[in-house]
Amino acid sequence: MLLKIISTGSQAGNCYALIADNGEILLLDFGCEPNKILRGIGYRVSDVCGALLTHMHGDHVKAYRWLFQNGIPIYTNDETAEHFETISGEKMIGLPERIPKMIGSWMVIPFYLPHTTRDKDTGALIPCPNFGYLIKNSDEVLLYATDFEYIPYTFKNQRINYMLLECNHMDDLMDSSSANYVHALKGHSSVSTVRDIILANKTPDLRNIILCHLSSENADPETMQKEVQSVAGKWVNVAVAHAGDEYVLSKYPWEV
Repeated sequence: MLLKIISTGSQAGNCYALIADNGEILLLDFGCEPNKILRGIGYRVSDVCGALLTHMHGDHVKAYRWLFQNGIPIYTNDETAEHFETISGEKMIGLPERIPKMIGSWMVIPFYLPHTTRDKDTGALIPCPNFGYLIKNSDEVLLYATDFEYIPYTFKNQRINYMLLECNHMDDLMDSSSANYVHALKGHSSVSTVRDIILANKTPDLRNIILCHLSSENADPETMQKEVQSVAGKWVNVAVAHAGDEYVLSKYPWEV
């Protein structure tokens, strides 16, 4: 399969496309302008079988009206689906946690991740319903997780091949006096958290780790890549996502 980084980060918005060997496209979030998505998928709207939405924040959901207009089904948690039905009248598809769902040739297993948002009335931090996803195509497995404090599950038995993980910040670069400090800690993953996730889930089947949604202020991409590589091991390719990047994901990269 092919992973295309359409957009990544809080300012630019987050959107990724998985393209199966049969040409089917599955979008992972859609928090950028529709024209970016169109260019990213080579204008192949008819090949998009669905879009997975993690949560309701704008840097993940910005293009939702465009998806509706083009008949692309959006899958998410019940709380996010109900929120958007209330404000827009459009119906997203709520998925039950930990129950497999076939979307085209993709088998998707959603699970809740801890995230936060601010109450619109009080400004206090409150939980924000947020899904991570295990995504399977043929016998290949990808873990997609973003905007989380930690992952409450381990997946060693799933023998994950690829990980697309938020690696938002480095603890020693955080400014504790910042107004966003607590949200960054409670709602976004640090490089130390990512290292722990890899150690808890690494098997000999792991091939690629792509780090996404880096903070523009509290991240050093080169240092993060090196720290993650140190726990992933020399047989795993670790990369930092940039808009326009493409990754050929294969369990057998030596095959022609």
